[in-house]
Amino acid sequence: MNSSQRNVLLIANDEHLVLSFLYCLRKEPGYRYYLLTHKAKSSAGWSRYLKDVHFYKEYSELESVIPECLRKWDIDVLMPIGEKESLEVSRNRETLEKLCKVMPLTDPAHFEIATNKKALNQFLLKQELPLMSATLDLDAPNFLSRLEAFPFPALLKPAQGAFGSGIVTIHTKADLESYLLKNEVDKQGFYLQEYVEGSDINFNVICKDGDILHYSYQESPPKQLGNYNKNDDLIFKDDPEVVAIMKPMLKALNYQGVACIDLRRSTTGKVYLLEINARYWGSMMASLTKAGVNFPLLMLKLTVDEIAPSYQRKEGSQLSLQSFVKQFLRFKWPELKQLKYWPYLNDPMARIMVYWYQKFK
Repeated sequence: MNSSQRNVLLIANDEHLVLSFLYCLRKEPGYRYYLLTHKAKSSAGWSRYLKDVHFYKEYSELESVIPECLRKWDIDVLMPIGEKESLEVSRNRETLEKLCKVMPLTDPAHFEIATNKKALNQFLLKQELPLMSATLDLDAPNFLSRLEAFPFPALLKPAQGAFGSGIVTIHTKADLESYLLKNEVDKQGFYLQEYVEGSDINFNVICKDGDILHYSYQESPPKQLGNYNKNDDLIFKDDPEVVAIMKPMLKALNYQGVACIDLRRSTTGKVYLLEINARYWGSMMASLTKAGVNFPLLMLKLTVDEIAPSYQRKEGSQLSLQSFVKQFLRFKWPELKQLKYWPYLNDPMARIMVYWYQKFK
């Protein structure tokens, strides 16, 4: 490893995650950052904090292109940001560790369980950890008989997927039967889950050997049934109850590295697991600016075997643009720093190009 300047390779395709990651590391001296991505028009390439970018075409190329980039740029530290990229690195960890330091990652078998909601629920039930609301696999041998007593409304969900994609709202048993009749559904790839009304929670962690080293907790207001979009209105605080609920699950998975765990707090106060995102998350900048936890820096220090910087976890809030305008019109005078866009000013050209590529792609 270079003594004066260390080279770090990031692997990701979501430019928002890359730019947030770079923002969190911008003040750490002694590092240069490179990006490997298959998104040819990635606005992250315009970041003032990136040294160089390499583009690849297909995920199948990753196994060979990662070592090429490690050698080309004399990389000291490898840090995948996205989920698919993390799994690929985990599968090839033994080979890659001969070339550089590799960020802690869950072993491939447990990684695939953690990122498949259907497999995760089955795994947790075997561990006597019933953390999800009522579920029913479409390919279950007793599906029809169990359907009679299943609680509706419910959600028809893909076992794998992110950002609420592919979720269908099912109000009644008749709705489900009609939907399955009209649509070709992969019964092994989907399952039915009881809908729980309540507020959304993100429990973000860094783990080692299944133990939580660092975490942040954020909660957003309840949504209407059928709304699976993200919410920029966030409250950051601590919640020992959620920490206690998550510990046995992460230990059972022998979880390593970062995760953004989606939870739902019901109107009765009970906390349910929705899914594990085995990657960094869109609000990681807010985790730093509002909660005081710098996940990219903490992971970087863990990867290079250095002492983690001390920090004080704090409470805070982030406003969506809509909520900001509403407060302003009510003469409550919210601060600009409460918007998620405030840190964008640190890397303006990259942020401008995000919207440029969206408009003219």
